[in-house]
Amino acid sequence: MEKLKASRYNHFVESEDGKMLAFNALSCGLAEMDRESYKRYQDLAAGNGHITDDEPDELLKNLKKGGFLIPEDFEELDALRAGHYRARFGNNGFGLTIVPTLNCNFACDYCYENKEIHSLPPDQGGMMSQEVCDNIVKLCEKEIAKNSAFTATWYGGEPMLACDVIGYLSERFISICESQKSQYYAGMITNGYLLSKKNLDFLIKNKITFLQITIDGPREVHNKRRPLKSGGGTFDRILSNLTYITDKTPMTVSIRINIDKRNQNKIAELLADLKQHGLHQQKNFSIYFGHTVNYYNSCPDITSQCMATEEFSHFMIDAWKLAADMGFIITILPEVQISTCGAVKTNSAVIEPDGSVQNCWNTIGSSKAKTGVVRHDGFTFNNNHIKWLGWSPFTKMCESCSILPLCMGGPYNWIYSKKITTQQNIKCATWKYNLKSMLVVANYALQKKLLHIPLTPNLKGGEK
Repeated sequence: MEKLKASRYNHFVESEDGKMLAFNALSCGLAEMDRESYKRYQDLAAGNGHITDDEPDELLKNLKKGGFLIPEDFEELDALRAGHYRARFGNNGFGLTIVPTLNCNFACDYCYENKEIHSLPPDQGGMMSQEVCDNIVKLCEKEIAKNSAFTATWYGGEPMLACDVIGYLSERFISICESQKSQYYAGMITNGYLLSKKNLDFLIKNKITFLQITIDGPREVHNKRRPLKSGGGTFDRILSNLTYITDKTPMTVSIRINIDKRNQNKIAELLADLKQHGLHQQKNFSIYFGHTVNYYNSCPDITSQCMATEEFSHFMIDAWKLAADMGFIITILPEVQISTCGAVKTNSAVIEPDGSVQNCWNTIGSSKAKTGVVRHDGFTFNNNHIKWLGWSPFTKMCESCSILPLCMGGPYNWIYSKKITTQQNIKCATWKYNLKSMLVVANYALQKKLLHIPLTPNLKGGEK
């Protein structure tokens, strides 16, 4: 007889049809149960039932498979801790976020990067030098192991202002990965304004297969929040550029919508615009609601307009339900964050145009926060780097949290908590405030065949 117990990460919520939705935050298993099945689960969780090989039970097998019922001697927190540190400090690939330029053609009013860095001329660090490029190549030749994987993420500033750098480095990255028989992945965070047909072909040639592009509302709202430095609008140009990407384009696109109090009531209009352009029907397009936050006190003028995490969490429930009603692919099913983010991993770094190294995107442009520099012989780190590597999500408060696997603490928010206002209260993930309601929305999208189900990492640090 096998003794079982309930997972500490189980969540249950009643759906609109009276059935129970069951979700496990460690396996990310999502199931729908009728009342009889839920009662059987409760009995087993209370120790009033068991599974034997001689008495196969489909319900019980699925409860075990989804992680809702686990062996009595299995310690989930220990497994989560082991998987987390294996992913952070193990040799399971290499990844770089590369900032080829800090210059930008936009003047977004909420940009978290220091506004002074976007006006730097190329000869003062605004564009990555040949020396830094060559140092990065030497680094990759040393760090990309045989039969492994390398990920390059192009960031900025606006990376499309530095296509020469992107082309030069991409060619060498691809060559190194081919010689090592390693997989190569590349993506880009871009404002989309320079995404002409010619530039799209350039990205495809350089094997960039993922784009994130921000559109913050209908024309009037977006143009006010994300204008050109010259003051001109950007909305129409971005939407026009997106028409170059079809279902046959070897690329996926995430439309990010940054939300604060100024545009939260304009989302229906934006979704209608995107739907009018047919983007809701394209399988390689998805949308994402981002939380506008004053990171590192870089945009204090809009702090009063930022939503507290709990407020933003409640906004997301209605926004995603609306998106599902309008036929958009819904990407809200929680994922396990075994290794949290690249900021606390030994096989990941952010490299700025002058060769400075940051651990986190949120500190780009800050000389005080930089964690090192890349030279011809590799990384040289300073004491700031130790802050990130020494951080742990397994604090007393977090260890007892039933959504820990979905959040894993958020290292930036803890390391720089003094830089964040109390009002914003962003240390905890949105799932803390809206998980059960979002599961109902996810199930609704699933019934409409609109739910995107991601691959989730397992406790060995890989992917299923």
